Amino acid sequence: MIHDLFMSFDDTPLGAASLAQVHKAVLHDGRTVAVKVQHPKVQVQSSKDILLMEVLVLAIKQLFPDFEFVWLVDEAKKNLPLELDFLNEGRNAEKVAQMLKHFDFLKVPQIYWELSTKRVLLMEFLDGGQVNDKDYMERNKIDVNEISRHLGKVYSEMVFVNGFVHCDPHPGNVLVRKHPDTGKAEIVLLDHGLYQVLTEEFRLDYCHLWQSLIWTDMESVKKYSQRLGAGDLYPLLACMLTARSWSSVNRGISQAPVTATEVGALLAPPSSECKGQDQGGPLDPFCLEPEVLSGGLWGWGGGQNWRYSGRAGWRGGETASLDGRREREPYSSPGPVNPEYKQVMLTM
Repeated sequence: MIHDLFMSFDDTPLGAASLAQVHKAVLHDGRTVAVKVQHPKVQVQSSKDILLMEVLVLAIKQLFPDFEFVWLVDEAKKNLPLELDFLNEGRNAEKVAQMLKHFDFLKVPQIYWELSTKRVLLMEFLDGGQVNDKDYMERNKIDVNEISRHLGKVYSEMVFVNGFVHCDPHPGNVLVRKHPDTGKAEIVLLDHGLYQVLTEEFRLDYCHLWQSLIWTDMESVKKYSQRLGAGDLYPLLACMLTARSWSSVNRGISQAPVTATEVGALLAPPSSECKGQDQGGPLDPFCLEPEVLSGGLWGWGGGQNWRYSGRAGWRGGETASLDGRREREPYSSPGPVNPEYKQVMLTM
């Protein structure tokens, strides 16, 4: 059966994760493709896993009323079916490729629909080094700073302009390479199974928050953090977003140089001598686990009445500012950018 579809098929996967694995293959017409194959029985097993998770979480909640992980079950119920539908992933890939087509440095693999199903996705094969592989970039004479600027443009466009955000940007899903024809540096964005849709209200408040952080306007930092639902934990939110200490945020993130302590705190386990949590002062984010600090926007559950919940980062109550919808329609232009976005972004 495989040889009816492919001229060659590499049995050794290029990569494997909990839901699927990816193989390199060559079609009979000579095209080299990546074949993403869902693991057998994962759909049935995932339903059982969610049910078991729900039972355990509710049982723990009965014993410990302050246990704040019930939302995990709702997130899994909402997101897992989308991630298991590879046709949805293909639609997301095409949507973001159209949305960001003006970035000539960004490459999203083309989807081959004629051989794709809900459990098998065929796409253009694109190779490259992982975005955190500095040695690869040095060997291939790729400018690390240029890649960093390009990534900032891509995600700023997703967050502030279109409100359609790739939710799994780990290094294995973000590759860099030299274009085979032009020799220019390119970013390859992979794994489009899960996107978050941000409302216009959220995007504008988030834009104002970043402007306030850059201008060291602490009253506005508090205002827009609270509009986003952070409540009294707005210092923690500011530190999570900037990856800076609260004292650096107050001095000005564009003025205060990054210290060795700040860099080390992001890489090291939390200190046993953390202070502030039990003294009525702002929670010191550098006493938290690195996973919490790195959560940023992508770790938020969205909505009002957010609360801190340990390693899981932030979680909202009622869905409001980040509505959790997943769009499936073909991408169409969002129209003119809100003039207030332009004004804020131009002054940043």
